[in-house]
Amino acid sequence: MNETCDRCGPAVGAAYRVDRVNRAGELYLCGHCASWQWRALSAQGWTFWPLGVHAVAPQASAALGDGPVQEAAQPLAQNVIAGAR
Repeated sequence: MNETCDRCGPAVGAAYRVDRVNRAGELYLCGHCASWQWRALSAQGWTFWPLGVHAVAPQASAALGDGPVQEAAQPLAQNVIAGAR
């Protein structure tokens, strides 16, 4: 995505997507505009989401009990005992 700041115009890339849960609409803001508007928009129920940050989501194999997420969830003592054998 090559979103631009809704306040500065097409010459400035957006760093944040700002939206409201209960209402349609979204804003794209650069870091400068987001820092200036943060308090006012947050008070009105807007949520700031950074762009270009990849979220980590559990994989389908983790839901089945296979994979690193399930292994990491085991108590440390079981991992140490199993590794000692």
